[in-house]
Order: sequence, then structure tokens, then C-alpha cells
Amino acid sequence: MLYNYILRYPFSQKAKDFLKEKNIDLLSIDPEIIKKSAAFLLKNLPLSNQSKEKQFHSLLKIEDERISLLFVTIYPVSRLLLKVIDYNPLYQQFALYFQKQFKYFITKPVNSEEFLEISKDLCKELSIDTDNNKYYINLIDYLSYELSEEHKLQYANLEDGKVYFSKAELVELLSAILKKRILKNIDLEKEDFPKLFLDYGNAIKEKILKENTFNTPTAINKPPINTYPPCFLKMHKKLMAGERLTHIENFTFAVFLFNIGYNYDEILDLFKNLPNFDEKIAGYQIQKIIEKKYSVPSCDTLKSNGLCVNECNVKHPFQLFKFNKNVNKDKDNKEVEKK
Repeated sequence: MLYNYILRYPFSQKAKDFLKEKNIDLLSIDPEIIKKSAAFLLKNLPLSNQSKEKQFHSLLKIEDERISLLFVTIYPVSRLLLKVIDYNPLYQQFALYFQKQFKYFITKPVNSEEFLEISKDLCKELSIDTDNNKYYINLIDYLSYELSEEHKLQYANLEDGKVYFSKAELVELLSAILKKRILKNIDLEKEDFPKLFLDYGNAIKEKILKENTFNTPTAINKPPINTYPPCFLKMHKKLMAGERLTHIENFTFAVFLFNIGYNYDEILDLFKNLPNFDEKIAGYQIQKIIEKKYSVPSCDTLKSNGLCVNECNVKHPFQLFKFNKNVNKDKDNKEVEKK
């Protein structure tokens, strides 16, 4: 069972111990493994959720040392390549891939011992309240993880200095902890990497930028993403990472995109990155935003909605960057002329 376990959880302590037992030096790894890791980043990460789940399913019954070693090695080698590539959308998609993989396997029928093992691997402070069939973490330990908005204390079941979770809530918590662990910066500089890593890393980055693999908007007459006001830049990063946005974030960011020149299809394509995406609902809401020509809210409104992330000393986010506000009007006029 060891081989299948580390195959399903290549980020686990057992997987790390397995590599250590094999005396594998990741920076001196077989070039063929670097090649396979590069292929994994380019081919597997952009797959649809359905295709990813098919891949996960194919791993369920594999109990082979050689195959397990390959998968367990590809995971850390891919992380090293990501450090070299230094491209946030790719790194976010990598974390999202293994979040999905973790959730897929942890919610399958596994014995209670395995569930607890991988749970305590990701959160060593975890304890079980057997009388109430709940899991809990001491408040101080919970706060030390510094998780995102979704795991703020106001949403937690806090009692007597302990934060309690149902099994489903625990899976969500562990998934968030795993993502943060994956995204943690590797303590290496580019000059520490062998040339082969640098060559593959540069080739991967060049390819995904050229092919726009993750649909990063590059259209003319739209402001570059890195010039977005901080509040909207944060929303964009969450969206591209496949993170769940609040209702007000969804609405406000769609309004922002419409006001900087994005059309219906372009906005809809971006929101397809959301884990809870519903094309019918999203399409209806985007259409209403366009029909009613909503304007981007002021900074005071953004603050009152909890969307402000920086003190920019302006009254409206559009004061922070310049773009052609007449792009949409020009398009509309041309369409009218055609008719």
C-alpha cells in the first residue's frame, strides 16, 4: 500500500522519506525526469477538470514501485522548474492541480487510518473529538497557518479555545494548507540551478507566453494586467489561480473588466477559471452589467465592501492608471454605423 499512497500523495512525508531512502539528489536528477516534469507542466496543468479526474482515477489501483518513484520525483522536480520559470499563473495552476488531486483521493473510500495519516501529515496539530465525531485544532495553532479570507475566524466553529471541523470542513482546511505549502518559496536562487534546469525553465516560459496557455489577456487597447489598481490586481490573481471569489468580488471585477474594454465573451472566458463557475448564471450577470453600463465603484465603496487592499491616496481606482476609455464607445459607434 505504500507505493499507491505516495503515488496519490507525492507531497506527503512518506513520499519525501521514500526519495531520501533512494538517495535521490533532485538537482542532479536524470535529464529524462526533467523532461517528463516539463511535459507534466505543459500538458497536465491546462487540462479540464474532467480530464484531470480521469487521470486521478487511473492511479487508484497502481501499486508499482517504479511508477510511484517516477510520480514522486516529478512533483519536486516540477517545483524546482517552477522556481526557475518564475511565472505566477503557472505556479498557481500547479498548486490548484494538486489541491484537486488531494481532494479527489481524500474523499474516496479510504480507511480511517489513512485519512488520519494524511490529515496529520498536512496539519500535525490536528486532534479528534471521538465523542462528537469532529476534528479540532487549538486556536493558536489555527491562527499560525495564516490562511485566506475563507478561513477567517468569523467562519469558524470556535469553542473553548479550539476550532472544530466536520470531515468536509477539514478537507477544505487541509486543501488550503496544502496549497500554501506548495506555493511556499523554494530557498534557492537561479544561479544555484544546473544549466539543464535553466534551459528547460526558459523554454517552458517562452512556450506558455507564446501560446497564452492560461488565457492571460493580451488584447490591444486594454491596460496591462500589472498596471491594475491593487484591489483589482488581487481579484485577477485569485481568478487566474482558480480560487473562489465572493459574490461582491465577482460582480465588482466583472464591472471593472467591462469598463476597461472587455466584451461579453472575454469576461466570460476569464470567469471560467472559477471552481464554482456556472456559465448560465455568469453569462446572465455579465449581460446585465453590460446592459446597465455599471461604473467602477469609488474607493470609499470598495473599502466599505472590504475590497480595498492598499492605501493608495486616491478617490477612485481609475486615478491609478491610464487607458483608452473610449475604446468601447468607438466599438459601439462602428457597430451602429455597420447596421
